[in-house]
Amino acid sequence: MTSGRFGFPTCALSSVLALLATSTGCTGGGGAPCTDCPPIEGRYAPQWEDSGLPDNCEGVTVVIPQGPLEVGRQGSDVTAWLQGMTLRGTLYRTYDFSLLGVGTESTDGGISGLESASLTGRYLPAVGDGGVPRLRGDWQGTYSGTSGGGTRFCTVTRPFTAPRQ
Repeated sequence: MTSGRFGFPTCALSSVLALLATSTGCTGGGGAPCTDCPPIEGRYAPQWEDSGLPDNCEGVTVVIPQGPLEVGRQGSDVTAWLQGMTLRGTLYRTYDFSLLGVGTESTDGGISGLESASLTGRYLPAVGDGGVPRLRGDWQGTYSGTSGGGTRFCTVTRPFTAPRQ
């Protein structure tokens, strides 16, 4: 017998709550955090693949962030900055990473535009002489906008590659 309640992905909720406490709560697909971490820190130039906008984004202003992506690391804890948003998360021993950021309130007390964003992917070390390390993965942004007296939300996903500058 069911209770009539819907299941909710608690990992997403705990990640947001943990972010507010300045640490992440879900390990994502990377397993254990790294102990001998790769040198992911640096400045990257993200290149977003254009995959169009979902139908539910009609009437919502969607602006894909522009680089650079600044990445810092302390142990397995990673902090990144992208167009005014701070993202925090974990670097795993598989070189995978998972970062989450929350938008800021507007001056009128409401939140508009980019509500939250995540970057998940993998650090790829330089290969050969003159090779450049890069990040590859997915960026996901949740946007909001008001129309007709209500608030609309949409989520946009963009695969990306980002060579270190």
